[in-house]
Amino acid sequence: MSNAFDVNSKSAIVSAIILGTIGVLSFIVQPGLVQGFVTELGLNEVQANNLAFAEMVGVAIAAMVITFLSRTMNWRHLLVAALIISALGNLLSGFITSNETLKIVRFFAGLGEGGVIGLSFTFIGLSAKPERNLALYLATLLSYGAIGLWVMPTAFASIGLNGIFIIWAVLTTLALMTVKHVPTGSDSRDEPSPTAAQLHIGFLAFALLGILIYNIAIGVAWANLFLIGMSIKPDEQSIANALLLAQFIAIPGALLAAFMSDKLGRWLPLVVGILGGAVFIWLLMVKPSYSIFIMAAGGFNFMWNMALPFILASVNDMDKKSRMVTPAVSMQMIGLGFGPFFAGLILSEGGGFKAIEQFTAILLVISFAILAICILAYQKKRRTDTA
Repeated sequence: MSNAFDVNSKSAIVSAIILGTIGVLSFIVQPGLVQGFVTELGLNEVQANNLAFAEMVGVAIAAMVITFLSRTMNWRHLLVAALIISALGNLLSGFITSNETLKIVRFFAGLGEGGVIGLSFTFIGLSAKPERNLALYLATLLSYGAIGLWVMPTAFASIGLNGIFIIWAVLTTLALMTVKHVPTGSDSRDEPSPTAAQLHIGFLAFALLGILIYNIAIGVAWANLFLIGMSIKPDEQSIANALLLAQFIAIPGALLAAFMSDKLGRWLPLVVGILGGAVFIWLLMVKPSYSIFIMAAGGFNFMWNMALPFILASVNDMDKKSRMVTPAVSMQMIGLGFGPFFAGLILSEGGGFKAIEQFTAILLVISFAILAICILAYQKKRRTDTA
């Protein structure tokens, strides 16, 4: 492969951001989608979580498979296949009425989405400023997510769940136009990251475990945020409005990573972002009112989207060849995918939303402890390398 391709060109970065947003068209509005499964399909809360889980299993499997296929196959060919699978899955979802059949089709759509997500994160991870570019990507998808969650009740009333799936199919198909602007393989990057240090495989695996646990926590909370809001104030548009505000509050969190990464370092965003997210979830347990829900949803989203670029960039720097982005994204997708599964398990055992909130907060604290150990090891190795 030629090294003439510039992973830092504007067209490459913009294409990666667009593709990343296309990959999460359904996930970033998952609270509204899960609520739609309840109101539009007549499912109960456990069934709705299980349907969301089916799609996310596909996402997680594809993200893992991409980790291995991307080592030997042309990334553009993989991307075309993933986009086509995702588009077909969404299109077929628009014509399915059976819950069991829809599970299979959403799993199929998830396979394509996971491929798109895994590759787009990898593209951004190869760039010279991954924190900034990841943050710009997050700001883009949060803007879409804010508008999407806000209009979902109206969309359900006007075009229905099927109409939403068909729109997603069209948008995914249009994303094929970006393929020529993305890298063909990892050798598109000429130089290793100047901030990288090579850690032992044991630390790399431990860091991936931290990412997995962090994203299970996020997935549990995110999939049920609309339902949690409805349990506090049973009015769909009021909860949609609260989540619209929460998404917009999250955008400055992502932009902090985009424009302040050099000044903030990595410890402060990780400490505040991960543990701060646990604090906002804890608020919902202490005083579940509508005003607290708005504050907690907004704060949780802000912390999540501030911390994520720093988490991925930190773990990627633990390998000098920048090979950690793809497995890290795999762990991210597996964690987010199993979030609805664990939430459904908790609800089916009669735990209720408070148990979901407790589970989320505990996992966030555990993930921070694991990532902190790995980052301390990384810092020690860098000091040794530069001594």
